[in-house]
Amino acid sequence: MDDMVKPIIPRVEAEVVAVKHLTPHMQRITVGGAALESFLRTEDVETPAAWVKVFLPSGEGRAYTIRQINRENQTLDLDFVLHHNEDSYSPASSWAFHAQKGERITLAGPRAGGFALPDDAAWVILAGDVTALPAIQNIAANLPATVRARVYVEVPTPEDQQTIQSPAALSVVWLEPRQRPGLALGQRVLYRPFPLGPGYVWVAGESRIAKELRAHYLRERYLERHRVRTEGYWKVGKADHREG
Repeated sequence: MDDMVKPIIPRVEAEVVAVKHLTPHMQRITVGGAALESFLRTEDVETPAAWVKVFLPSGEGRAYTIRQINRENQTLDLDFVLHHNEDSYSPASSWAFHAQKGERITLAGPRAGGFALPDDAAWVILAGDVTALPAIQNIAANLPATVRARVYVEVPTPEDQQTIQSPAALSVVWLEPRQRPGLALGQRVLYRPFPLGPGYVWVAGESRIAKELRAHYLRERYLERHRVRTEGYWKVGKADHREG
């Protein structure tokens, strides 16, 4: 087989089985269907912050974190951020806001989320904006009880705060946005002292702040590369951002 040929990512058709408005800026879409049975048996689906590509009825595809899986019902939850107001939603936000039970969408994947906690980690820092909240919740739920976790989340309003549960010893700080997306997050975690012992930092959200924090941790805090993971989920002024 030619090494340059990309593997085919399996696709399945899923049905919307439930829609729930979680907070002012978050809508949960629960999907199920017979086709998901084999999909949910794949290895990557169990990794923290695993994601799927969602193909909307319009044909557009977007990557979304699997918030949680219900194996008894053979369903999975996908949380969509509702950007801005109803009249100016992105295509994915607009679809999620108006989604109805019985609609069908296509999923591709799943794929591992990239969270890789080193075996010797005594602590972990999770930081992101509202787009990273589903991944942070998923990661926190899968942390070992032996680590301490500090979580920083920037959300549009106090009403967008959600419960974050974890076996780990967990502290959570909610931040309100400032002049530009990610500014409050960056200012809060920048130069903040690390806990004792080896650890791991995971950051996701707006591309610019993710890159700034990665450079900070690698160049100024001298963390080893395997102890830092950043993800640019979106970019100001760009509708369909894909991080390089």
